[in-house]
Amino acid sequence: MSLNPYVHEMVEGWVSDFIDSTRYANLPYAAKECAGQVALTLMVGACQHGDVDPGEVAESHLRRALLEDVSQLALPESARPDVPRLCGAFLEELEVQGRLSGGAELGRYVAALRVAFGDATPGRTRQLENVASKLGRNDPCPCGSGKKYKKCCMGLLG
Repeated sequence: MSLNPYVHEMVEGWVSDFIDSTRYANLPYAAKECAGQVALTLMVGACQHGDVDPGEVAESHLRRALLEDVSQLALPESARPDVPRLCGAFLEELEVQGRLSGGAELGRYVAALRVAFGDATPGRTRQLENVASKLGRNDPCPCGSGKKYKKCCMGLLG
């Protein structure tokens, strides 16, 4: 769905009002640099993913917009960690302004997607953790022979 030009202009007005708010003033400087672009992309993306008007966006729409649209923006690395918090502040402000029912709750939800947002960032690889314990010399051999690893497959595998 392409967004109606009137609706797009309305969302731009919401973003502009957010930038004039005290919530915006409390954000870190790095986040402020890209706040307009991020907030606009979040709301437009949520409307498009849900095929809904801005006042009717839901968690699933915002999640997709954050992880699929906002994460793809060319943002400064210094701003990326604060983007979910910025989006949360934007949604909370929309509720205060009477534009989005449940905006505070949606804002907390989006802010909680910090780790998923970091994982969705292009060019980043997720750190994998080895959950298996290391095989010791005196442990039973993993081949199932019943012998100690050092007397069985240690020379072959290691």
